Amino acid sequence: MQSQFIEWPAEGGSVRPQGAAAVRVGNLILVGSLLPVDGEGRLVAHDLAGQTRFVFDTLRRVLEQAGATLADVVKHTICYCVAAEQADAALAEIDAVRFGYFPNPGPTTTEIRVGLDVEGALIQLDAWAVVNEPRERLAPPGHWSWSRPGPFVQGWKVGRLLFLSGQRSVDEAGRVLGEGDIEIQTDHAFRNLDTLLRAGGGDRHSLMKQNTYFRFFGQGREVTDYWEKMTNVRRRYMSIPSAAGAGLRIQGFPQTAELIQVEGIGALGTDKQRLQPANHWDWSIPNTQFTQGWRIGPYAFIGGQISADNRARAVGRDMETQTRNVFQFIHNVLAEGGLDERDVIKLFIYYHGEGDWKQIAATRETIDRVQQEFYGTPGPVSTSFRVAGFAFEDLLIEIEAFALARDGSGGQS
Repeated sequence: MQSQFIEWPAEGGSVRPQGAAAVRVGNLILVGSLLPVDGEGRLVAHDLAGQTRFVFDTLRRVLEQAGATLADVVKHTICYCVAAEQADAALAEIDAVRFGYFPNPGPTTTEIRVGLDVEGALIQLDAWAVVNEPRERLAPPGHWSWSRPGPFVQGWKVGRLLFLSGQRSVDEAGRVLGEGDIEIQTDHAFRNLDTLLRAGGGDRHSLMKQNTYFRFFGQGREVTDYWEKMTNVRRRYMSIPSAAGAGLRIQGFPQTAELIQVEGIGALGTDKQRLQPANHWDWSIPNTQFTQGWRIGPYAFIGGQISADNRARAVGRDMETQTRNVFQFIHNVLAEGGLDERDVIKLFIYYHGEGDWKQIAATRETIDRVQQEFYGTPGPVSTSFRVAGFAFEDLLIEIEAFALARDGSGGQS
């Protein structure tokens, strides 16, 4: 399939030296990280409302260049950076702006609190859009709902793809269930995800990409213990073999009592190939039947790759070593599906960056430099943010990839 790369608007929106603002392949459009910065990388506003207006105006401009509108957006993710006690009020301020940009019904939505790449940036936006395709809204009866009514939906079925909002442990009034209990909240979130997949005509075997965001601030072995406790619940709802995905420790969610959210993209059909290279890194729980990636038709979903050994122990103590290992693992997973870096149209880069802003910038420069070794310039569209950590201790970076076969072939059955 021919890829059309969309350049960044003159008004700005990114601080990345490589990569386009968006890519269109057929009717599918993927938009990278949109930040509230001008063409020189400087903040355009210091208040949240002003920054929110800028990123949504930038999204509209990027989509116009790609031949789409805001009405074509099927999925979007809000990453915002505020203190825990300001989380819900900040989202209300974001909602007051973004509600005016979308028709009703609008896209799916996920909101997470993370670290951003620019000092003073309070918000970042990521989006998927589909043009000229019929769509079906996924709205299971009795499903949970948001505390503030808005234009967002639980899911969309567009062709064979299922786009799913971040699923949460809340009730129909948006009140948190299982406060303080990661096992109860995990059960609710994954049961809701299961319900949505069935509403779209699929099941848990249809889930290709699954991101689990969770809040936990322990250290050392506590990190792995917490992940295993949560994962023992998740496995009740996972297919065998599972979706490809990422497990990310973040700062938190709109409601401080929330401990977990899970989102995903599904694909209907049986023409899929599990991508599971030999001698790859593995998880800490033996025989989990977790999956490194899936190819279904022309699409390839590469799960979050980490720099680890076959028992999920970190390999490499520095960002450069871990980043290079991760990109090599992505290369290996792609090769299982008969693909390579030229087929990758989007990267999702999650990294742990601490210290002052000079140190954070140096960390990003290291990631960018290693990425260029594998992808060159311009590279794929990308979305990146800083996390509190990962599923296992001592990891510094995790990267997902989404690819589309250049020849449009469906791969193996």
